[in-house]
Amino acid sequence: MGVIRVVTAFIIGLLIFQLSRPVAYASYTVRNRIITNPAVSGRLLPWGTGKIASSGGQSAFLYRTESSRDWLYLYDGSGNESHIPLPDRFDLNDRANAEYVLATPTDLWIWSGVLGRAALRHYRLTTSGRRPLPDSAALVSIRSVGDSDTRPGALLKLKSGGVVGVWHQFRLHPDRRLDIGFIYVSPEGKIKTNFPISAPGKEGTPVAARWVLAQHPADGSIWALFKRDSYHEITAIHLTERAEGIRLDWIRPDFIGRKDGGHGPEGEYPYLAAIADPSNKTIVLAYQNNRYEIMYVTDGDGNFLNGSCGEERSRRMEPYFFAKRTMVSIVRVTADGRKTYQDFSGFVERTQEFGLSIADRLWVLNRRIDCETTNYEMLQRQGEVMLRYQNGEWNAPLILGKLDTEKDYYAASLFYSPYQPHFLMRLDDGLLHLFEAKLSP
Repeated sequence: MGVIRVVTAFIIGLLIFQLSRPVAYASYTVRNRIITNPAVSGRLLPWGTGKIASSGGQSAFLYRTESSRDWLYLYDGSGNESHIPLPDRFDLNDRANAEYVLATPTDLWIWSGVLGRAALRHYRLTTSGRRPLPDSAALVSIRSVGDSDTRPGALLKLKSGGVVGVWHQFRLHPDRRLDIGFIYVSPEGKIKTNFPISAPGKEGTPVAARWVLAQHPADGSIWALFKRDSYHEITAIHLTERAEGIRLDWIRPDFIGRKDGGHGPEGEYPYLAAIADPSNKTIVLAYQNNRYEIMYVTDGDGNFLNGSCGEERSRRMEPYFFAKRTMVSIVRVTADGRKTYQDFSGFVERTQEFGLSIADRLWVLNRRIDCETTNYEMLQRQGEVMLRYQNGEWNAPLILGKLDTEKDYYAASLFYSPYQPHFLMRLDDGLLHLFEAKLSP
């Protein structure tokens, strides 16, 4: 048995070495780093809504083990890494909807909570001995807000060193308004809340919403953008950071909507990604737009009923299967609210997440969706993951692999670093991959 273990370990090590070697392409190099934790067994399952945190040359993401222990993984540009167990545990809803930031290299903030009060947790990271990165975490504080109807949204680190988060109330009002709150941590660590702020509503369900936060590189203003399920508008909220806290400046319910034609948002529940682009002094916002295509609709017996992928579909498919894909709009927003639109090349699923990064170029990470996607499992997890960047035009897509088919939806998501082209995902080899792209000299 000892020989078998040694041989098995050698084979696994060789596989990881081969997968970790950088791959060169005509215009850039991609390094595929395999993330393993020698202190635990089983798969590593990343969690959160999509962004990798960063501060002072350090980057971080959260994951859990198969035994449901939660960890923070830190890495830097010199090849150093650290796995830090968190002192408390999160449940499934917390993990699925969490956002987190490194306010400093030693201050981690996690904003989460569904089906209960939202909570902002503060952890202090410390280093023992002469280690290059922190190796332990202590819970400093938990600030809870709201009630059982409170749903946390995005979390943002500010240039001042402060932190701001947004939430909304999952509550239906006769006038369809959405009640919104902001939680703000000053650079000195003082926490304040702004609630309620009401955004007017129209038709549709006003209680489910996607959120993004971004700080404008031109004037430092804070932009909160959200899209409600079944609405045809993206709403913008403009705030300013002051010594006494954050101040609401204005709300534009139809900042992007029907008036924007094919760049209006998808009517259901599109994913939103927003990052600041200092080189162009704009905020870059991406989302699924209203140019869609229904691929499949099947009945309760799996018979094809309708859709663009139905040609020569005689065999039965998954019962009640519905697949819809849309195009993606990328809009650059100036400090005074002017918008410039462009299209991302290719279709994506109408609600799934994608990655967005600004580093020398605009990088986009997304899943392939095509007519081979013939059941829900493939739709959610088995699509190939593609990476593109823009340099006047979109380069040909690089296929990074297929996501893990294990039935853990949130751990099979895509994660991205906004300001360096780093992309995290668990592939169907069962391993956690961190892809790092770099333009060739």
